Amino acid sequence: MKWRIFLSALLLLGAGPVLAEKLAFDHRLSPELNQVLEAGDPAMVSFNNANPHYLVDVIAVRGASAKDWTEALVIIARSPGRKVASAESWMEELRRESQRRCKGTYTVLAQDSRSITFERQSTDCPPGYPPVGIYRVVQGKTSLFLLAAMAKDGISGSSREHWLALMESARLE
Repeated sequence: MKWRIFLSALLLLGAGPVLAEKLAFDHRLSPELNQVLEAGDPAMVSFNNANPHYLVDVIAVRGASAKDWTEALVIIARSPGRKVASAESWMEELRRESQRRCKGTYTVLAQDSRSITFERQSTDCPPGYPPVGIYRVVQGKTSLFLLAAMAKDGISGSSREHWLALMESARLE
């Protein structure tokens, strides 16, 4: 059961006629995420494949469920478009969207020709909007992938290190 949830999430990222690539990462690098996946509670995982060009998975790490989370990993696979065709352009889209909700800063933590890892720290956010997030966008040949670790009450120092290690392990298959 525990691996079925995780494998379903990874398979979903490769689903869809346009999304031929698949994002893989080592979930064991985040003990909190690993514990949730080991427990195998289906309420902690949500898949949204309503739009085959924008697939979303949410895995609650802390909270009651994937719909009522305090800290979560969000995984998105999308088709590139005119406005968002690269890792950098997706980061800019996220920056614009978050600035409409609350003021914040984006700090690039790592970058190469096909990916970017960054952190968002926001203040005065509306209820329910996480004031902190750690993101990695990976650009493939036919798809863009996002890993986002977000928390509504902050990310502890040890969790931050775990999330960063997980982000660094992300690769296309």
